Amino acid sequence: MQTQVGIIGGGPSGLCLARLLSLAGIRSIILERQTREYVEARIRAGILEQGMADLMRRAKVGERMDKEGLLHDGIVLTFDGREERIDMASLTGGKQVMVTTARPS
Repeated sequence: MQTQVGIIGGGPSGLCLARLLSLAGIRSIILERQTREYVEARIRAGILEQGMADLMRRAKVGERMDKEGLLHDGIVLTFDGREERIDMASLTGGKQVMVTTARPS
């Protein structure tokens, strides 16, 4: 097998990169120390910033994220008995974060 790019790590970033390269017609290989079964079974959850969410859509792997994720455009801080909302969208030109709770499909 001849490949143009080697990717270290089969986590979300490595898999997304491999997908983007494939869409561009570039062959790659992913090197991962864990088994495929382990990688596919691990549970991931977290916050995706706007840029990563957009990149996943561009890679055509964002359908489940858009279906199950929760968009957030601000946070609420509580102190001294009062709440203050920070409107991140208005402070960042409309950017949001995506809260994901990934589980094996």
